[in-house]
Amino acid sequence: MSEQNTASNETFWTTGRILATAIVGILIAAIGYTLFGGHPEVKTDSKLLLPGTSVSNASQSVPADFDVPTLDGRTVKLSEYRGKVVVVDFWATWCPPCRQEIPQLARIVKENSSRGVEVIGLHIDDRGRSTPEAIRKFMNDYGVNYTVGMASNEMFEAYLGTVDDTIPQTLVFDRNGRLVTHLVGYDGSHARTLDEAVNRAIAGS
Repeated sequence: MSEQNTASNETFWTTGRILATAIVGILIAAIGYTLFGGHPEVKTDSKLLLPGTSVSNASQSVPADFDVPTLDGRTVKLSEYRGKVVVVDFWATWCPPCRQEIPQLARIVKENSSRGVEVIGLHIDDRGRSTPEAIRKFMNDYGVNYTVGMASNEMFEAYLGTVDDTIPQTLVFDRNGRLVTHLVGYDGSHARTLDEAVNRAIAGS
């Protein structure tokens, strides 16, 4: 009986079936990453401006200058960062692509803070799913070396709209408050794009 089962298994697992199973597994993994990985894309046509920036044409949009409570007990406004290169990142502790992006954000701060680059991490309002204590532990575990604040739903919608609630979403503003690049989601291909956007913002192009 045992020999018959072995023979049956060998017959069942043909080369074609093994390949088909492998392909299905890869497709399932790809679909899963797409669903939970943030549908990565790059937007360059937004007219969003940093609060405090003068509007030069009707197509430009300046969000409200929200009071943002930070994890270290302060309150900041994004308008306070005018004149600097500002990277604004909407994220959450439980978001896999956010975890993938954060080491790069920490590196950007470490390498460019002397050049006037600021990163502001804005944890989304996830209705208590991430407590302040859990966020602080996450920051310590991931070596977060930049300001982290709590974004209200109103702030999220003002900057990103209500259509796409994907995170992370990362906005790079130049020293004049103009949006250089808007990254939606994050994967390995975004690392270079984000670095290039920061460098363009530093150069003022």
